[in-house]
Parts: sequence; C-alpha cells; structure tokens
Amino acid sequence: MTTEERQYRIALAMGDIENEVWRAKSKFPVDFHNQHEAYAVILEEVDELWEEIKKNQKDYDLVAMRKEAVQCGAMILRLITELL
Repeated sequence: MTTEERQYRIALAMGDIENEVWRAKSKFPVDFHNQHEAYAVILEEVDELWEEIKKNQKDYDLVAMRKEAVQCGAMILRLITELL
C-alpha cells in the first residue's frame, strides 16, 4: 500500500469516527459522568466488535465489523475530547 493510499484510508476512517461521535452526541448529549462510565461504554463497544471478530472466518461481515470498530474509535475519541 502506498503512502497516499494509507493517508486516504486514514482520512476516511477518521471521518467515519467523527460522524459517529456527532451521532452519539446527538443521541446522548450529556458528557460521560466520569471516566468509569466512559470505560464501561468503550468496553461495551469493544465487546460488540469482539463478537463480530469471533464469528466464523468464512462468514465475516466486514461491514458490521467496521461499524463496530468505528463505534469503538468514536467512544475513545469522545473520552479524549472530554478530558481536554
């Protein structure tokens, strides 16, 4: 993969993560109550990603897996921004 292709993929992923942060904030506008709550939300998202990953490798749903990965990234980004 070229540097340009990698940069393009990163830009797409970051855009998806940002969009998911805004979607989640519109649904749950209040900041995390504390870092324990943030951790619990992140862990829930990671568990959902893990469920997709554990599926039979011949039947991977890459769209569903990517969606869960984006949600993980969004919740981590949300925590990072709330810690500023």
